[in-house]
Amino acid sequence: MRRPGGGRSGVPGPHDGWTSEVSSALALAGFLGLVFVGFTLLAMEPLMALDAYFNLAPPPPGAVPVLHLLDRVGQRAIALPILAVVVWACCRRHGSWRPALIAAGSVFSLNLLVLVLKLALGRGQPAPADPSFFIGGMAYPSGHTANIVLVYGLCVYLLGRYYGVSRAEYIVLWSAVAALSVMMVVVSLSLNWHWFADLIAGLIVGGAVLELTVAADAALPRTAFEGSLRAILARAVASARRLVAGTRRNPAA
Repeated sequence: MRRPGGGRSGVPGPHDGWTSEVSSALALAGFLGLVFVGFTLLAMEPLMALDAYFNLAPPPPGAVPVLHLLDRVGQRAIALPILAVVVWACCRRHGSWRPALIAAGSVFSLNLLVLVLKLALGRGQPAPADPSFFIGGMAYPSGHTANIVLVYGLCVYLLGRYYGVSRAEYIVLWSAVAALSVMMVVVSLSLNWHWFADLIAGLIVGGAVLELTVAADAALPRTAFEGSLRAILARAVASARRLVAGTRRNPAA
């Protein structure tokens, strides 16, 4: 993930040279989208042997409480309050609602995308040992690993963009996200809650949505979220009305 923009830590401010940032983020998001498609095709047949290999025996009973505790790190009940604290700090430091609205749109988009993919692909769970797709399951992709990358990655991105953490702190934070991602893969495999491919696919989806978030944040004008929340909503409603009025005047457009 590129270092976002100069504020206190020497990073350029939001939207300085935004064209290159938007294009690079969109290019990486598109690449991750293609990787997801290719990986999914492999998961439907060639990678099933690998999934079966990682379909481990149940963990020792004494390890289960610890694994359940670690698994909570990828749950929204834990991840979202952490993100909320980061967003609050960034909104105060930046003096606008922009970090909060960017974060809300990103999290909503991820959860909607993961739900659609789960329903569309319908992969079975590891418990019945059936890795088939399109059988009405909800295993693929993993929401836990997608949450790890998107939510905790979003925390790091916002802290770098709007709070101004130092370069050393930024590297440490991204290293922590990587470590949490590996931990979540190991925990979910140990608990037999996901196939190996489900977990890798979740990481890819989370990364793609995170890059799209970076692109959207860089593309939106500086003034997009200035003022009070009421003023922001009023501008959004006015823009929607102008769009509807223009469509009515030119229905063939």
